[in-house]
Amino acid sequence: MLDLTVVSPKRILFDDAVTHVFMDGDDSEYEILSFHAHLVGVLREGKIIIDNKKSIPIKKGIVRFYENRCSILVEELDAAVISNVS
Repeated sequence: MLDLTVVSPKRILFDDAVTHVFMDGDDSEYEILSFHAHLVGVLREGKIIIDNKKSIPIKKGIVRFYENRCSILVEELDAAVISNVS
């Protein structure tokens, strides 16, 4: 498990322990698992997929993974809604 926090300037979108998180990076895709190598990256428009269960649409953002804690600061899409992945 890793600790995941997804925040926008307006609110906390997600804050809980997860097994993995998947997102679109500026040059490629990221899949972060527990004890991943330390990382800082830029995110492009797309979705953050959490444990293949929840989806958060974003315009762009930045991700930092350090000491089994993943922090993601995002700009939300208008009327972004956290949804279940089908």
